[in-house]
Amino acid sequence: MGSVRGRALLDLVRHRFGWTARGGFDTKQFWEHTYGKSGGVLPHEWALPPAALLKYAFADASPHRQTTRGRATTSLEADCPLSMKTLVLGGGTSALAQMLKDAGWNDVAALDFSEVAVSRGKEVEPDVNWRLGDARTLDEVYDEGAFGSVVDKGTIDAIYLSAGAEYAADVGKVAAGVARLLQPRGAFLVVSLSAPEYLWPLLQHGAWDVTQSEVRRLDGAFLYVLRRGRRPRGASVASGFMPVGVSDADRIPPADGI
Repeated sequence: MGSVRGRALLDLVRHRFGWTARGGFDTKQFWEHTYGKSGGVLPHEWALPPAALLKYAFADASPHRQTTRGRATTSLEADCPLSMKTLVLGGGTSALAQMLKDAGWNDVAALDFSEVAVSRGKEVEPDVNWRLGDARTLDEVYDEGAFGSVVDKGTIDAIYLSAGAEYAADVGKVAAGVARLLQPRGAFLVVSLSAPEYLWPLLQHGAWDVTQSEVRRLDGAFLYVLRRGRRPRGASVASGFMPVGVSDADRIPPADGI
């Protein structure tokens, strides 16, 4: 499942020395081959087991505001209400989507660009609405405002690590696409092994209410919690609107030069 320490080393090498990983984790071919070798039935979890998200202890690791060293406890339900339609991004062969259904979430969907993964999901998780699609082109799959919550446990990391020179742009495409899918005040939760100093700027989009967004250090991973602001009348998410109550000073600088 990887480790924060191992990813920290990769981040250091990448950003200090200009090395670019090409593991292929951002390609459909890689995952079709990977899932195909196991017959598409072996579960694969990234960073944390799904159950570790239901209720967890954390420390605030937000890079955009002053933090304390104290720890607190919260739950996935606090950010993703049971009654809201929830999307699992890059569902793969993870048990996350089915766990949400079993834990009481009413309406759960899952997306992956691997046909093997989607076929498996439809077969073994009939209560989850599985769809085939790329997280970088979400507008081709879902309507604007279709979800109250979006949860990712591995997709952002796969793109961030393997997308070559396009990694920043590709992560930005996912963030913008999710912002478009979310209803006002909805949450985008990203489980990642990458430290906030590197990944946080890449996830920024004008639709996020930065004052209500944060990064949590869990036992074994980081959890990025990005909350969508209220959309001004007549504005679209694609326009990158500034949420109410967020000034220019709250904007995270662009990823260029990281």
